[in-house]
Amino acid sequence: MIQLKIFAIIVLCLVPQLFALLDKSKLVHDEEYINSLNSENLPWKAGKNSRFDGYTYGDVKKMLKTRLIIGSSIEDATSRDGSPSKAVPKEFDSRKQWPSCVHRILDQGQCGSCWAFGASEALSDRFCIKSNGTVNVILSPQALVSCDWEGNMGCNGGIPQLAWTYMELAGLPTLPCVPYLSGDGKKHTCEKQCQDGDTFKKYYAKTGTQKTYRTVAHMQDAIFADGPVEGAFEVYSDFLQYQNGVYVKAKGASYLGGHAIKILGWGTDQKTGIDYWIVANSWGVNWGMSGFFYIQRGVNMCGIDHDGVAAQPKL
Repeated sequence: MIQLKIFAIIVLCLVPQLFALLDKSKLVHDEEYINSLNSENLPWKAGKNSRFDGYTYGDVKKMLKTRLIIGSSIEDATSRDGSPSKAVPKEFDSRKQWPSCVHRILDQGQCGSCWAFGASEALSDRFCIKSNGTVNVILSPQALVSCDWEGNMGCNGGIPQLAWTYMELAGLPTLPCVPYLSGDGKKHTCEKQCQDGDTFKKYYAKTGTQKTYRTVAHMQDAIFADGPVEGAFEVYSDFLQYQNGVYVKAKGASYLGGHAIKILGWGTDQKTGIDYWIVANSWGVNWGMSGFFYIQRGVNMCGIDHDGVAAQPKL
């Protein structure tokens, strides 16, 4: 009897671990799961995104390594009632406001480097916007992955605020100068010269201008005035199936990890009345709406409404 009880205890302890292992090995593309999502009357459509052909949930978890931290320079959410301080419009899209300055969708590959993409992409856009198009460059996320090791861990994750601090102190070269190689999941060498033979020039965030935005209103103010910000949120299993519409987490979806992205605007869905953020992902154009997605705004869906971060470019 005692041996039976011990065996039962061991089984109860191991079952959760076995289920976790099975979950990680399960393929992302699952017709039954997709059909169940589409039957829930969600404000978005689920389907197979070719970006995750052959991927398991374990593969995807390796990509979701963003860690959240409260920055030292925080906009005080108690300073006003939560309404935007400026006359920001009900809808705003940086792609329409600055069409030549919001750069193309990139792909982080099989590396937990989203924290680096969100930072480098937002600063790239802001350089173009602030300079009225005279400084129109795509900065290298690889430089952050390979060189920023003061609290960040390359493909094993990073903190957005620390990425912006690095861009203040060390700057970034352009993507053609230092191409992205870490899609293979490796850190790679911190380069000190351009791979394309060009002059090794760095672009910096302006020291002392970094802010962490804790409310919807503060993020709207920042985007409307200066361009996209880096944001972060929690990713669940259903999000991988997103194709279009306004993402709202489905019931029973499993948590996979933290993810950093670039928030570039907002709007309201005319059919449902749901307010949303317009977001650029770093999973290539074969996911979502050619790499972009909408996510519900104003209810802190998956944590998206706080901890946006950005700084001014140093011109």
